[in-house]
Amino acid sequence: MTPRGRGGVGWWRWGREGALALAVAWLSALGAAAGEPLPLSNAGPVLEALAAEARDPGRPELERLQLVRALGEWGTSQVREPLLALLGDPLPSIRAAAARALGWPGNQGAVDALVKRLEAPGEEAAVRAAALQALGRIGDPSARAGVLAASRDPDPAVRGAALWAVTLGALTDPADRATLLGRFIEDEPLDLLHRAQAIQALAPLVDAGSTQVLLRVLEHGPRIAMPLPSATADQREILALRYRQSRDLRAWAALALGERREPAALPLLLRAAEDRGDFFLRLLAVEALNRYQDAAALPVLVRRLGDPFPGVRVSALVGLAALGDPQVVDPVLARLADQVPAVRAQAALTLAELGGPEVRPRLEALLQTEADPRVQQALEAALTKLAP
Repeated sequence: MTPRGRGGVGWWRWGREGALALAVAWLSALGAAAGEPLPLSNAGPVLEALAAEARDPGRPELERLQLVRALGEWGTSQVREPLLALLGDPLPSIRAAAARALGWPGNQGAVDALVKRLEAPGEEAAVRAAALQALGRIGDPSARAGVLAASRDPDPAVRGAALWAVTLGALTDPADRATLLGRFIEDEPLDLLHRAQAIQALAPLVDAGSTQVLLRVLEHGPRIAMPLPSATADQREILALRYRQSRDLRAWAALALGERREPAALPLLLRAAEDRGDFFLRLLAVEALNRYQDAAALPVLVRRLGDPFPGVRVSALVGLAALGDPQVVDPVLARLADQVPAVRAQAALTLAELGGPEVRPRLEALLQTEADPRVQQALEAALTKLAP
């Protein structure tokens, strides 16, 4: 290609590297948004060019990996054959990337090759794990027996990928899902995020075996340091906090047991609701206790009215409203002076449930000075409920 004039702009000005970078970005964006082949007449040549570059052993490994990922994000039959060819690449990282890239729903044409890669003697664990992840996304039942066999593999990466495929992926079966989820949850070397997701998936599958799994996790699961977020938390701190919360197995087990209203969990939940090092566990444990509406939780809920995390204070107020014991009016009245509007609002609503001669005058007095509209609305609702 030659330029047409001194100011012309074309691929020639970017050079080979720039053109490929732009093509990768273009295909990644379109492939992620499309979900199916787009009617673009020029997509084929670009895909062929990227596939050729991905196969080139002379290119740096990181660039080849980027190209393989771009082909995978396109995710249609147009890129299947190039990716299948890359399953035989000498580099394990390229083979693993190609296996992952082939994992789009309904890609049955890749199943046999992925199974062969999974069963290849001496294959790297990372490649086998990537093949299992892809099979779990494709969802072809013919691969399930091999994936189940891999769920007993001694390598944690392989075992975890296999368990993910048959519990959280597209190879689930109601007949054994609860059992496999239990195995996944209690396999300590495996990824905490996937184990937490397995707990959430197990929560509605009520059976004696899974209940015991959840009880063991709540009592003996890994403890995660969960300090309170600062008042001026930036995006980085919030993301770090969400990262820890998504992996807090004990907290998710507490919530799951509360959804079941499991009697054997009540003593464990009462202790978890006062765990000093994990405010997220306290929050979910209090929410779980609220489902029981058991008087045994009353003293714990009253103590949690002074919790340093506002969400726990709100949840404790909700629980006290459900219990409806007028003996707790005084500590709930004290929350009308809370610095957090959400706590003050819930305190007003809880007081409407508890009643008592001293409640209405306090709510009317607060309504005269309260500036937050959410609290004002709650106070008006509470006074309406208390009206004679």
